[in-house]
Amino acid sequence: MDTVFERWCECRSGYRVLCWFQSIVLVVGIAWGVLLRPINTQLAGLQREIAHATRTNASLWPSARRLPGQVITPDERVVTPFSPLDFQGNGSRLVHWKPLQRGGELALDADWQAVPSVFSMLLERDVLITAFSLTPQGTTLRLRVQLEHEYAK
Repeated sequence: MDTVFERWCECRSGYRVLCWFQSIVLVVGIAWGVLLRPINTQLAGLQREIAHATRTNASLWPSARRLPGQVITPDERVVTPFSPLDFQGNGSRLVHWKPLQRGGELALDADWQAVPSVFSMLLERDVLITAFSLTPQGTTLRLRVQLEHEYAK
């Protein structure tokens, strides 16, 4: 055993550096083969699964966008002309209508149950709702809606 140690100490320093470098490369290679290579293969498998899931997701969106049943095109839709007087009754009362250049402001006193039907009626009349506020007004609600006509876009 002493002869191996003596030989090591007696050899040139360049030879010792070369041996240390080779041993470090050997240890790193073994560590990569034992520890890191399985992780790299697992990572590659996960990346393949992600790519497959992304392709599957992208292929399912067109069918998800399709609505069940008959799709009504804008040409087939019947549009009722807008009149603020149409919102009088059915649990709502017209407070004021303030016409503007591209639409107007509609103020209604309405019961809570009548609010969804007001929005449905506005949709049927082909107007855009740019803003609205809902505040309590005694026993009813004051609904203020900023409207813009669809054709004004």
